[in-house]
Amino acid sequence: MRIDRWLGPCLLILAVVWLWLVYTQIPGARQPGEPGPRAFPVLLGLVLTALGAFMTVSAYLPRRNRILDEIPRASLREALIAAGTFGLLMLYAYLLEKVGFLLATPIVVVLAMAGILRLRNWLLIAALAGGLTATCWMFFVWLLKAPLPRGLWLM
Repeated sequence: MRIDRWLGPCLLILAVVWLWLVYTQIPGARQPGEPGPRAFPVLLGLVLTALGAFMTVSAYLPRRNRILDEIPRASLREALIAAGTFGLLMLYAYLLEKVGFLLATPIVVVLAMAGILRLRNWLLIAALAGGLTATCWMFFVWLLKAPLPRGLWLM
């Protein structure tokens, strides 16, 4: 059986669950017309919905009209990168609650760059971790006026 015949519907189910969680867990915009903290997660859910629908429809097209062909198996290295990324995201979610955005973000960026990407230029890693954290903080706090997790130690 072709993998995209069940992967496409699974992505659609995941997208519906994701959108439901976004609408039940993340507060909406404070004023009409503002994007609010829910905008980006909803956009991600809609993109996932479109990809799942695309993959599902493509799987059932005749062979000559099929957009996606057989999906190759992932190598062990690719599987480890995917598993490491998933684990890092779970760690990030845990750290956001415990230590807040300003500490969790640079920790996760350093782990991603050194552990998953295998970069060894520590000056570059430190600059990207600090720069990404500061840029995201300014974007969400100053521009969008969205509260970021402060962690249990600041509450």
